[in-house]
Amino acid sequence: MMGNRKSGHATGMAGEFFVMERLFRLGHEPALTLGHAKSIDIIVRTKSGRLKTVSVKAARGGGKWPVDKADISRNRDLIFVLLLYRKFEDVTIDPEVWVMPASHVETRKRPWFERSAIYYSSKRSTPQDLSQYKDAWHYIS
Repeated sequence: MMGNRKSGHATGMAGEFFVMERLFRLGHEPALTLGHAKSIDIIVRTKSGRLKTVSVKAARGGGKWPVDKADISRNRDLIFVLLLYRKFEDVTIDPEVWVMPASHVETRKRPWFERSAIYYSSKRSTPQDLSQYKDAWHYIS
């Protein structure tokens, strides 16, 4: 069994490559950014020629996706892709996907220690309208 830090890294990397694969299949031109502790994971030229930046947040438990505490509401070209791996080790099961523009993340994030987070397993803190972002790849266009 992998340690927490290592499994978190594996989850994050798997998530980034999953999103890259989907973006290619949707006809976009994504490029992975490299390095640790980066807030932008993918830069994508959309089919329409626009540039978007993507922040991938992948989880396999814990009940939340950590996001920056800073105000991101004005970043029109930043899109968050939130992934939930229910059975990470089972490669026949894809993660659940939510796609949300930064301005929508900003109004739905809640405090989490010194950071903020979008919750998915807390009745009190999970956004009531989270389902509208399920598989909402159209936000990257």
